[in-house]
Amino acid sequence: MVFAKTDIGKLREINQDYYYISKENDEPQIYILADGMGRI
Repeated sequence: MVFAKTDIGKLREINQDYYYISKENDEPQIYILADGMGRI
């Protein structure tokens, strides 16, 4: 079982986090996580 959650934080107006989880039956299984850094 795989799951993901993002949080915009306290300073940002736009959530720049991104994740991708391939479907259970896909070969190969792919998991991508990109942490949006943003600008202040």
